[in-house]
Amino acid sequence: MNFNIADLKDLEDYLRLNKISKQDICLVGSATLSLIGIREHNDIDIIVHSDHHDKKLSRHQLIEQVNAPWSTLFSDDELIRNSELHILHQGFKFVIPELVYHKKAWHNRTKDQNDIIELNEYALMHVNWNWALVENYLPRPSFFKKVILKIEKRLLSYLYSFKSYLRNETQLNNSCYQMIPTNLLLSKQIIHKQFNRFDLIVRYMAIEAIFNNNDLGIDLYNKMQKKRGGSIYKYPFRAFKKLVGNIQDNGFSLAYPILVNKDFHIVDGAHRLACALFFKEKYIPVKVNKRLDYSPYGINWFEKNDFSSEELNFLRRKKDEIFYKNHLYFEVVLWPPVAQYFDEIEEMIRKEFAVISSVDYKGMANFTTYIKDLYKIDSIKNWKVGLKIKGMSPFSKDIRVVKIEILEPDFREKSNGHLISKKVEELKKQVRALYKDKVDNYFYDIIIHIGDNYSHSKQSQKFLE
Repeated sequence: MNFNIADLKDLEDYLRLNKISKQDICLVGSATLSLIGIREHNDIDIIVHSDHHDKKLSRHQLIEQVNAPWSTLFSDDELIRNSELHILHQGFKFVIPELVYHKKAWHNRTKDQNDIIELNEYALMHVNWNWALVENYLPRPSFFKKVILKIEKRLLSYLYSFKSYLRNETQLNNSCYQMIPTNLLLSKQIIHKQFNRFDLIVRYMAIEAIFNNNDLGIDLYNKMQKKRGGSIYKYPFRAFKKLVGNIQDNGFSLAYPILVNKDFHIVDGAHRLACALFFKEKYIPVKVNKRLDYSPYGINWFEKNDFSSEELNFLRRKKDEIFYKNHLYFEVVLWPPVAQYFDEIEEMIRKEFAVISSVDYKGMANFTTYIKDLYKIDSIKNWKVGLKIKGMSPFSKDIRVVKIEILEPDFREKSNGHLISKKVEELKKQVRALYKDKVDNYFYDIIIHIGDNYSHSKQSQKFLE
């Protein structure tokens, strides 16, 4: 429970001034939301027992007596006297959140809609939430309104598709480009669940060879260029080496964006992307032409062009290394309540995704700090994090962290503007559905956590270092 102590002191002084007992009032509205940690209150709304209705209360800049009845389901006197309709905190009564939900559902202003979203999540995480109290008294949209909402949803979908089409306009001015994360562009080079640009890996290895005096990368590069043919340069490696030196000295030039198709598969610019990866450029300019096709440089191309098994395995290992360096994985955290099922859950994950690593952390001394840091990445509200910590408190502080590769994450945009993988959402849903009945006193989200996107993976790895 959380409420500003100074505000309660002001309220206590106010009641004393007006000669009203704490027992004869109840705080309503946003005060309850503040108490349970959903959001801070801007003022304190109170209802007063009918025994005091003949009194005219003094004015206060923070405290206000609201009109009776506050609820359409219960009288003010019932809210004050019935202990099942209020929460007792520091001697003060706060109306239960179910009745706040009911009132907001009828008001349905923008701020009410935001509060309802939070209260729905709060209900999921509290087994004592009493839907029976309000569910038969919530507003129901009429058939006509349902039809209108469906039409609106369909029109918004068409509008979004039209905007997407405009964003992929083929006729772009030479100076037009967009900046995207370099690792995201790398992650897009997947065709039919296979990495399609092992030529990037060869180029990256050639850059390494330039700085490490290692002939392997240069030999692979020259072999690949000879098999490919069609280079405009008589000595392709010499031109590439010059490009590497120029980027090392002057940085990546925004004047030469990488050309990609509508799916962000590289059409032209693999040398520049390899340089951007090697020199750890966070963002890279791309220019989209939706009519262009991709070039096939998957591992099959190298097999067909007489690269040895040893060379192919080396390319695969280097690809995995580059992906890992660029955080192109998702970090799965299995929480203490399912510690006895860690192996089962990991085996389930392995059937669908490649596992890069799996590490157990037993008896974590900084367990609470770790949880707070992990959820801070996605701006999860403190009340939700606090409930997770409380829900896991009876269990030993053992976790398992499994890094997995999802080659086609299928990202969507969340309401906060951040990306989340649909594959991640589905995996979490499957694991929770299978194991929630095996956890004593289970409530939402104390089984598994997975970062939403590559940025989350980059941030979360440091918490266990």
